Amino acid sequence: MTNPLSEGRQALVRRLSTIAIASGYRTDAGANVKTGWFNEVLQREKVGFPLIVVQKAKDQDPVPGPRALKVAAGYYVIGAVDVGLDDYEDALDDLELDLLCCLRPEQGRPLPWAPAGIQNIALGGAEQFPPGNGERAASVLIPVHLYTFITGL
Repeated sequence: MTNPLSEGRQALVRRLSTIAIASGYRTDAGANVKTGWFNEVLQREKVGFPLIVVQKAKDQDPVPGPRALKVAAGYYVIGAVDVGLDDYEDALDDLELDLLCCLRPEQGRPLPWAPAGIQNIALGGAEQFPPGNGERAASVLIPVHLYTFITGL
């Protein structure tokens, strides 16, 4: 039996991995998608940039149905660039735009990149963080919820 929560997370990572200049995006960040805690990923010796990290976040309350639950699985999609203290804004804006375009919700139809059971995606407002305080990278955080139906309960 497959786990729809794991399938949703894996599909999210695969989707983010499609971000490439050759595919019409502004960056090649899709070649460097990681999972885990952002600060721990940054501390790894050989982390490259641009970087995308999918970090687990708080879910919304599940909605019960007949022998089913609708779960809004929460994630932070965090993009990071390392271009110095003075000129990071344009590079970070490019990465933010790539993330938003890649993950945009589909209105009234299922996500073409998600497995059956994932109804849609919701994006929260993006928040940018400059480099500093010991961090060499500037980052952008986008809260994401994958609406997942868990059936057969």
